[in-house]
Amino acid sequence: MLGLAVCGLVTVDRESTIVDANAQVLEWLNCGPDDVVGRPLEAILTLRMPLADSNGQRPTDATLHGTSGVVRPVVVGSLGADAHGREHIAVYDVSPRSAFNLGFRGAEAKTERGRQRLQILLNSAVGFGNVRTEVDAAELLVDVAQRAFAASAVSTHLSGPDGVVQVAGVNPLADHWPEGMGPAGTATILGGQVVIVRSPDEADAFVPGVGMGDAYRAGGIQAAIASPMRSNGVAVGAMVCYFDHPREFDEEAVPLAEALSNQAAQAIARIRLEETLRRAAMHDEVTGLPNRRLIEEDVTRTLLQGFPALSVIFIDLDGFKAVNDLLGHTAGDALLREIGHRLRGVIRETDVLGRFGGDEFIAVAAVDHDDAVALADRIRCAISQPYDELPPDMAITASVGLITVPNDGAPVMDRLIRAADHAMYEAKMSGGDRVVAISGLESAAFA
Repeated sequence: MLGLAVCGLVTVDRESTIVDANAQVLEWLNCGPDDVVGRPLEAILTLRMPLADSNGQRPTDATLHGTSGVVRPVVVGSLGADAHGREHIAVYDVSPRSAFNLGFRGAEAKTERGRQRLQILLNSAVGFGNVRTEVDAAELLVDVAQRAFAASAVSTHLSGPDGVVQVAGVNPLADHWPEGMGPAGTATILGGQVVIVRSPDEADAFVPGVGMGDAYRAGGIQAAIASPMRSNGVAVGAMVCYFDHPREFDEEAVPLAEALSNQAAQAIARIRLEETLRRAAMHDEVTGLPNRRLIEEDVTRTLLQGFPALSVIFIDLDGFKAVNDLLGHTAGDALLREIGHRLRGVIRETDVLGRFGGDEFIAVAAVDHDDAVALADRIRCAISQPYDELPPDMAITASVGLITVPNDGAPVMDRLIRAADHAMYEAKMSGGDRVVAISGLESAAFA
């Protein structure tokens, strides 16, 4: 900044008598050389502190004043003495409207912005380290980015099995999104770089031929900055900040957007890994199917998905104990794996299937009573087919219990499983290899 400021120069001899002053100093004093040369330095400069002390030369505040009544705040500093012992003193105007002062004020403002942004990054790092769900991370990113950029709105979009979905914040462009465009955030994710849009016209240049600029205008948006959310090179989503006024972006905008987005991405990657490990630990070692705890979680999740009806099928093997007793547990485990494979071939991808314990399995399907009865019977028939690994006289069948209820959010998952278990017990007591179905919890004997 000093290099951009106009510098005055005063030269004094060993007695601090002025021997020269450049044109800038004379202009500030509104006088000629004869009014200055030969006079003591203190006649035109009042120093706040001496220019030199025990530590050597140092700049100091001063006041420049002359016979015309001019008074101007300045900063002065010694440039040292020449071979003749004359000292050269640099003088910088620091009055409120001077280039020097404005430069320093700009530098101070930039320093303050840098300090604020660093504090935001430090605080957000702590926050992202504590989030426990993807939505929490997305919402925190919205809050932090809105404050960091003073944005009018912020939206966060995550990629998942269903594609790119907005999970937090507000997207002012949503109601005006161009037809044929992928979901908001997709282009940023695929591009892999921070994108700055300074006007609706630039939006058209970024995504030509689809009317993106019109979407900006219709949504009242003048500018935006969008950043992919990446963790270890893998894109997990995108963040977009919107501005309803013209906005300039300084050189720190892109690094700040990247830093915040990547903090959120790392938190989401951690959450997803923790969930993967947690679910992996809740699978049966023998069959690879979900175990009882995971079944209960998945049944609860199915209850919340708004299907009109829900059916729980409880399966208990007939004759399995004989396999363990006569052929050993290795043969029993192989049989359980084969049954798990057969069950997967019968149910749909959207159905829940798991090993409940021992020789018990559970299937949960979002189907009505008649379809559930047909599914349960297909399960029974699949299990009763011969097994190549077993002797011909060792038959394996299944006692199957079924309950179907309307999915009104009221049934408790544990009661549904117990009701299906009770129906299975009736099938077992009736000789096995059959399906017993009940409709509604009021039909269960324990209810």
